Amino acid sequence: MGQKLNNLFLIIFLLISNSFFSQDEGVKPPVITEYKGDTTFANFHALRFDIAKAQIISLKKDGALLVRLKTNANTINRLKAAGNNDLATQVERETDIKNKIIILSYLQEFKFCPVYFFSSDYSDSVKHKNISGIFLDTNLVINPNIVCTASFYIIADNRSAICNSSLGVVPESLANSSIERGAPERDVAIVIKNRYFIQLHKPFPFFQIKSTSQSFYNGKETMTSIKLDALYEQLPKLKVGVIESKDLKKFKGCVFLLNQAFEEFYKSVETFTIPKEVKQFVY
Repeated sequence: MGQKLNNLFLIIFLLISNSFFSQDEGVKPPVITEYKGDTTFANFHALRFDIAKAQIISLKKDGALLVRLKTNANTINRLKAAGNNDLATQVERETDIKNKIIILSYLQEFKFCPVYFFSSDYSDSVKHKNISGIFLDTNLVINPNIVCTASFYIIADNRSAICNSSLGVVPESLANSSIERGAPERDVAIVIKNRYFIQLHKPFPFFQIKSTSQSFYNGKETMTSIKLDALYEQLPKLKVGVIESKDLKKFKGCVFLLNQAFEEFYKSVETFTIPKEVKQFVY
């Protein structure tokens, strides 16, 4: 009798266990803690220095920085669909002012290479080098006369988050199918990515957190700085919060420091000769 009960309990246990594991299989999210064992991290530490050098040299010699601007289109469309037209209009105006501040900040402070602006709606086009007729002027209007002929370009995402990247050195052949699974670490002013929107790696200066309070252009007013001041004055009228308004006013200081970081890194590596085996990672 005792043996039969033991057998019965064993059968019940196995059935329950089998049911539990069957339901659980394939449902758990992947554990990311071991992502650096991924094939994209092969030779990561040996290659990342040469790749960063090749990227900054390519950017300086025949490259461009493409700045992606958020449209908030989904939020605006949802508000309109719900009949909240006044709020939709306010979000549109607020988004436009923020994007104009970002554009003018780059035009005033970024001198390392040519800079262009596109809306997030054209992210897929940028990824696949279909960049004709997508660039915005300072009024946020697409101007077909703005043409980028650079052989190499990288992306600036603004007021975004850097992540604990799950990707190592990704060759161009794998870039389109590579997915970033690393968790966001913190919000920063600017994050630099390649054209597949994969975050770059150190020693490339791929993000900018802090601003600077130094006097730009020795305190001389330029047409750009006058326009920026006019945009800053509109922020309280749009009910933009005090902290966010301060961040927007500091943004040009972040761009200034990013430009400075690019210049310093380039000067430290400008005599570097790009090896053939590295070229597949510079795109």
